[in-house]
Amino acid sequence: MPVFINEVTAEVPQAPVADVQSKPIQERMPVTEPEYQLLQTLNLIEERRQRLEFD
Repeated sequence: MPVFINEVTAEVPQAPVADVQSKPIQERMPVTEPEYQLLQTLNLIEERRQRLEFD
């Protein structure tokens, strides 16, 4: 004898993103503009270093 299962629909609420994570890094950390630009440069260097590991 076949068994039929009714379809179940459920809503999963999305967890809200914390305000700290939704802000740019300059607003998350108390840094000056030159420090922020240095952080951007360091992030770019790190991204390129990681890409070169695969090449």
